[in-house]
Amino acid sequence: MSYNESSQIKNWMFNNEALKKLREQCNNQHKQVILEKTPSSEPNILSTDEELSLIHYYETKTLEIAMALNLPDKVSATAIIYIKRFYLKNSIMQYGPKLVMLSCLFIACKTEDNHLDIDYYSNITKASPSDITNLEIIILESLNFNLIVYHPFRPMYGYILDINDNSSIYNNTNGITPVKFETLWETCKKSIQKSLFSDCCFEFHPQIIALACLNLNWDGFNMYIENKFIDKGQEVLNGMIEKINQVKLALSNVPDKPDLEVVRKIDRKLIFLNNPEKEKRKSKKDPNKNPKKKTKPSTTSTTNDTTNNNDMTVASSSSSSTITTTTTEQTTTLTTTSMTNDQEMSSNTTTSTTVTDTEMVNLDSTN
Repeated sequence: MSYNESSQIKNWMFNNEALKKLREQCNNQHKQVILEKTPSSEPNILSTDEELSLIHYYETKTLEIAMALNLPDKVSATAIIYIKRFYLKNSIMQYGPKLVMLSCLFIACKTEDNHLDIDYYSNITKASPSDITNLEIIILESLNFNLIVYHPFRPMYGYILDINDNSSIYNNTNGITPVKFETLWETCKKSIQKSLFSDCCFEFHPQIIALACLNLNWDGFNMYIENKFIDKGQEVLNGMIEKINQVKLALSNVPDKPDLEVVRKIDRKLIFLNNPEKEKRKSKKDPNKNPKKKTKPSTTSTTNDTTNNNDMTVASSSSSSTITTTTTEQTTTLTTTSMTNDQEMSSNTTTSTTVTDTEMVNLDSTN
């Protein structure tokens, strides 16, 4: 099946206004359901923008987990697209983003023929097999069982290969940086990954996104696009350039990383929305009752107040666990560390072969 005949172009292409309408409609529908059951929950109901912020956070975590598991770029990209499509029809107030993220990544592994054993995956991600698989049918139905996703990676590879084959033209032109295939491919690939955190996949075709990423990373782009597409006519070429500029603008608006302070606040609202009794217990606490004597700060433990007030846990409330898994190529260590204060969450301890969940917000409370 060609891209022009795919479900992607038939069912999953929208303009900006249509996307906004779908998300607002989904948010409002679930808002009404919540208010009918518990009117007092209104202060903790998330807005559409707050939902998008939390979804963006988990999209970035999807990429990190996939990289730590040495999964191909197509797997992580497909999983992120699944997450985006799922939340066009569902609210994170209904289905928590942690398990949706893990289930989408697991489904994407199967779609892209990169199967993972469920027990291994469950052990690594600290989610039970049933939690991961129970959402599969719900996700598949929301996706209309449209599982094949076309990404910008393939057209990008073709464009760079074409440039490399004609390098004598571009390398001998003043003002154009000589083409190095691997270098250009890696830098362009990072731009494609950044595009996954925008709505470009809904608004533009993969080849346009690929050309925009090439434009951002190579100074010979203008010469290349004229040579490549001038036979289609100036009007078509101008239309392509206009769309390419729109993609570049969208990418410029994608933050380098989520604002963790904003994510914490949104996540805390979601905790109280799903667990109203937690908010009640918090409101009943009297900060002036039984004040504790000040003690010298300890380097080996946190204060009880810090631990009690921390609702944004990753694993168990006072423990951490490390699992080392050996593959044929390398050893990958994934560490799940409980957060005892806000400072731990904002610290960055992730390496290329380690997934450290100190930044993973509320993995258990949003189930």
